[in-house]
Amino acid sequence: MSSDVPNFYNGQNVLITGGTGYLGKLIIGKLLRTTNVNNIYVIIRHKKGISSDQRLQQLFDDMIFTNISKDLITQKLHAIEGDLSKTELGLSEADKSFVRDKVNIVFHCAASLNMKANLVDAVMTNVNGTAALLDVIKEAKHLKAVVVVSTAYSYCINKTIEEKFYETPINADVLLNMAEHLKPELFELIGSKLSEKWPNTYTFTKAVAESLLKTRGRGLPIALFRPSIVTSTVSDPVAGWSDNLYGPLGVLLSTGCGILRVFPGDNSVHMDTVPGDFAVNAMLCLAWNIHKNWESNPNTFEQSVYNFSGYNSPLYLTTQDYSKTALNSGYPRFKRALFAPMLIIIYNKFIYNILTFILHTIPGMILDIISVFMRKKPRMYKIYSKMYKVTSVLLYFVSHEWKIKNDNVAALWKKLSPSDQTLYNFDLQSIDRDEYFYNIMTGLKKYTLKEETPNNLKPHKERFIK
Repeated sequence: MSSDVPNFYNGQNVLITGGTGYLGKLIIGKLLRTTNVNNIYVIIRHKKGISSDQRLQQLFDDMIFTNISKDLITQKLHAIEGDLSKTELGLSEADKSFVRDKVNIVFHCAASLNMKANLVDAVMTNVNGTAALLDVIKEAKHLKAVVVVSTAYSYCINKTIEEKFYETPINADVLLNMAEHLKPELFELIGSKLSEKWPNTYTFTKAVAESLLKTRGRGLPIALFRPSIVTSTVSDPVAGWSDNLYGPLGVLLSTGCGILRVFPGDNSVHMDTVPGDFAVNAMLCLAWNIHKNWESNPNTFEQSVYNFSGYNSPLYLTTQDYSKTALNSGYPRFKRALFAPMLIIIYNKFIYNILTFILHTIPGMILDIISVFMRKKPRMYKIYSKMYKVTSVLLYFVSHEWKIKNDNVAALWKKLSPSDQTLYNFDLQSIDRDEYFYNIMTGLKKYTLKEETPNNLKPHKERFIK
């Protein structure tokens, strides 16, 4: 049976930005497990006194690589020191020449995901990082495919998100020039006016960065990949794995621990989520498809946008049903749970504040007072303060709903052979919803809280939730 996708990667050199992030790790693992890729190069910056090589070694210790031979990882995975905020990624002349001479396939996953980042930092990472990468690879001699990862919410100012390039709110090069030369206070003032329609600096800078594909990326075999909210894996390499608590995973963990009991939002709004392993499978197949289209006729190649959305899939649930399905999935209760899990999602701000005082503030104060009497460090105030910052960021996304078109992704799926569809499954209709949510909660318990579940432990069911 034909397997075109792994054959495409055999003997190729792959460059990844954001290789230490969630999607980056999954890409690396999938390539090592399913292809005979020649080498994988990860651009990593020097951080807190730890070199790029040392950070790569730390990556080897991640549990998702435990079933991959250490010799294979050492042989095929290599670090290149770089920085997204620098011109041409801050690469040395030798590294730039190496990339241009050797790299065949590129996945640009790196980004600043901090929704509350100041505009200068977000611009220098998300916009400059994309511009710098394109400047480096535009002279690559053997380039076959480039996948640039954005977000389905880059143009969340529209109720319907089409698979197309939108008109940018400001020229990317102008914005970069302003960020580099204006005083930070002045730039933030001007930037706040430019980005006032967007909920945060992340979505705004991602919107601007997308336009660079049409300018600095012109003439390259390149496509834009926009996933919605990325959550835990379905099964690959293990079920329920995630290494971050962005978005709904943080909410589910806090609720499972009995800490978060009331949440601001509209319980009738739908959550659009996609599993991490399915997103990566779609990206790997997209690179194959880019090359296939480019190879047939480079002169007529058109850059395309691929929205990877859970719209109308088994995972497309209202915020209420999303939380209810997870908490009632029968998962073994978290050992660290302070109270029985429950979650009230309320849109009315006045009622939300009252419930927050009753269900969060009072219990938190009591627990902190008890901690003081027991000569332990009080921690609930700090936990709730951090939690409120997270919920304030999520409020926009659980108060609005979008229709995210995904026709290009659907067409990509149909192009795959049965063998490739099995090996690189990203068909969201194939997901068993109840099993997936059980695995999400069990994964949070096992991989985040580091709590093992005895085989004879009876699962808890029917959590109260409104």
